Amino acid sequence: MSGWFDLGDVAVVPVVETPRLLIDPEEFFPERPGVPSGWAAEEPWYEPGQGRLVFAMQAFLVVTPDERILVDACVGDGKRRARPEFDRLDSGWWQRFTATGLAADDVSTVVLSHLHVDHVGWATRWSDGRWTPAFAKARHVLTAPEYEYWRSAAGAAAMTRTGDYLADSIEPVADAGLLDLTPPDAELGPHVRLCPAPGHTPGNTAVLVTGSRARLLLTGDILHHPLQLMEPDVSTRYCVDPGLSARTRRRTLEWLADTGTAMLPAHFAAPSAGRVTPHGSGFAFAPAADLHRPGRYVPSGGPHAGQGSDD
Repeated sequence: MSGWFDLGDVAVVPVVETPRLLIDPEEFFPERPGVPSGWAAEEPWYEPGQGRLVFAMQAFLVVTPDERILVDACVGDGKRRARPEFDRLDSGWWQRFTATGLAADDVSTVVLSHLHVDHVGWATRWSDGRWTPAFAKARHVLTAPEYEYWRSAAGAAAMTRTGDYLADSIEPVADAGLLDLTPPDAELGPHVRLCPAPGHTPGNTAVLVTGSRARLLLTGDILHHPLQLMEPDVSTRYCVDPGLSARTRRRTLEWLADTGTAMLPAHFAAPSAGRVTPHGSGFAFAPAADLHRPGRYVPSGGPHAGQGSDD
């Protein structure tokens, strides 16, 4: 694991499924032809030998004095997917989750920032011949516009490129009565709230985590790669509304720069978290070294504390 982030009385722990997924820039950013340049085209963000962008697939465990909240759920193992890199994975993610010292039943809330295939997979696991909720004691938070879109004809058409992941990853949660459709600005507790972030998908959200010494915005898919810091108007092939996605991204980055709040995107390579400052028509990025704790997170000294381990 790449370490964790210390906000004082709150810990944010990346649970990495795939640390380096290599993707052709033209697949992801078809409206921006050519090879990326500048710092976003360097390691760890870019693999120059193969001409590929580097993405991470990860979820985040937020441990507060009161709750254990899982934000997003990666691709999931053993599921049939159209994309070869996602098809029937055997990633070891579940073992990395339990290595935090927490069990599935310790998770009180699962936040689904949006319903793309790489954010929902571990909501279910295969058991007794069917897909069942992996976090059976947790409410699963999702916005109503997001759920409604992916159950519509337009959402079903968009899923043809991946396979019907709602059927194996979301509907079993809904059938179990665990799906909680909330407003896009819902307060999930004293330390965690949703922030509306439409554009990438209709009901997309970010998650603001507030600890006693720092705040951290889990940006989800507001942006996918540092290229979009240098060029915030560039949206991905997979954005439902590219123009709105760009406006949401710029507004979010401006707020982060104005407030000094650190961000933790879902797909940035480790250590992932950093702070942004205006730079030209875009933004520069500096790792949030003050928040980063190397080693493995292990609970200690109570339900919310943690410490690093080299194990």
